[in-house]
Amino acid sequence: MKKFDSRVQERVAWLLLAVIVIVYVVFISQQVLLRYDIFKATAFDLGNMDQVLWNTLHGRPFQFTNQGVDWYGPPTRLAIHFEPIILPLSLLYLFQPQPYILLVFQTLALALGAVPVFLIARRRVAEFPLFAVVMAAMYLLMPALLGINLFDFHPVSLATPLLLYAVLAIDCRRYMWGIVAVILAAACKEDVPMTVALLGLLLVWKYKLPPRLGTVLIVGGLLWSLLAFFVIIPHFYPGAQHNNYWYRYEALGSSPGAAIVNILLHPWLLFTTFITLDRFYYLVNLLRSTGFLALLAPEWLLPALPALAINLLSTDSLLYSGVFQYNATIIPFIMLASIEGTRRIIILWHIWRGDFTALLSTKNVIVQQKTLLARFMQGVSISLLHRFRCMTVTLAQAGNRQWQRFSDSMIPLAKSLGNARLQQVLYGWLLAMCIFNFVIMAPLLSAFWPDHPLGSREQHIEHLLAMIPPSASVSASSTLNPHLSQRLYITLFPEITFSSSVKHVNNIVQYIIVDLDSLFPEDRVKTTNELNQLVNSGQFRVLARAEGVVLLARAFHQRKLLSDEE
Repeated sequence: MKKFDSRVQERVAWLLLAVIVIVYVVFISQQVLLRYDIFKATAFDLGNMDQVLWNTLHGRPFQFTNQGVDWYGPPTRLAIHFEPIILPLSLLYLFQPQPYILLVFQTLALALGAVPVFLIARRRVAEFPLFAVVMAAMYLLMPALLGINLFDFHPVSLATPLLLYAVLAIDCRRYMWGIVAVILAAACKEDVPMTVALLGLLLVWKYKLPPRLGTVLIVGGLLWSLLAFFVIIPHFYPGAQHNNYWYRYEALGSSPGAAIVNILLHPWLLFTTFITLDRFYYLVNLLRSTGFLALLAPEWLLPALPALAINLLSTDSLLYSGVFQYNATIIPFIMLASIEGTRRIIILWHIWRGDFTALLSTKNVIVQQKTLLARFMQGVSISLLHRFRCMTVTLAQAGNRQWQRFSDSMIPLAKSLGNARLQQVLYGWLLAMCIFNFVIMAPLLSAFWPDHPLGSREQHIEHLLAMIPPSASVSASSTLNPHLSQRLYITLFPEITFSSSVKHVNNIVQYIIVDLDSLFPEDRVKTTNELNQLVNSGQFRVLARAEGVVLLARAFHQRKLLSDEE
């Protein structure tokens, strides 16, 4: 009867997984598409990525011009980030050359990350079949994941499911598939290979996987990042003194080298400058997403350290807000640490109950011979179980009497709480944390959700957009930019010039379109004055107005257009 019940639970678990993934894909896809249609998507980064992919498909790899003449550097994405995943991603535009396909693809990719979470949880906590479903749901409901999904499109978002699939493949001893997954993940952004390197270190150091595999991940990851940071990006951004995002870390020093010297000579800078309440809340928000269970397996947070350092050491609060793409490589390891932490709770609970039969019958213990417990339980006997119990009681090594007292105090509670009740407590705790997390993070996420259905305003704006020829160069405000980015030359207002291969030429755009209603009140007055100045100077004339959107056209076209490049 128990076997029958277990099989039923497994079938129910798979059915629930399919339901939550499908519901997530359908609902979130509808939300991100509506967000785009009502002009809430932005130039950074949907407009950027749309133009990059469109250009790449048309034989101009990595080219884009959004703010291409300012501090972002030359008109190529390689001057900003090294994301070779763009090359295969551009093939999506063979099916539909519109940002719609990017938004849906990102949603589908992130949703499918629930599958490895589910499978890893089943392997690690096999005696609780529904736990795998709960963890998959917690993954999909993480505010950090929703923020990534709702806020435009970023290649690094694909690293989240790819890293999860890599760990699943390695856990199943499908090492070649694991390497393929980490290569694709590393191709999503230049700092992801550092995460891959630390993952290799973790697998060799803690889980004793083949040293050759770990060496490949460690050496390959480090070399990839060094090549990206010190060769590729500087090559495409000649003249730059250091990384073009270093302004976020100038509190540490004027350059990466100066920062290293300052940290070595003045290590207290890290504590006096970067230990703040908002950064602490950021960490709490990430860990609270899975009920702080990740703290019970802290070694699985090791690969997330590069991304955490990048976020926590930044002076840009967006990086540690907890709802942007900067958490893409952190999410997988919070999930993995939480699954492993839950497994440890269950093992301890059985030990406190004195239920060694349950320990022996747990599939998780038999399958996961890579873990400390599985290695110990090989050739298990009564005497070995007794030694294991003594080891766990004195877990904190010699002199740790506090752990012994805690363990002794937990024994009566554990004996009064069976497996069924333990599951109820665990699921109740996770549900409570999930709801609480949503309440806390709702204000931050609210900026990403679409706030009204399609209406006449959107139709009028679309009419204005249609008045701009597909080959014309354009300067557009942030929310209009992604709707015009499939062209050679586009920039973000108030920039009205763009870069091209013709050097030392002031390339002024032919059209300007700005949505004044999308601006903050303090910016609206300034922008209106700038538009009026362009009209009064005779450079541009007002072509049309509707719903707070102003469309300007160049008043004179004496200068020959760069038709040979178009």
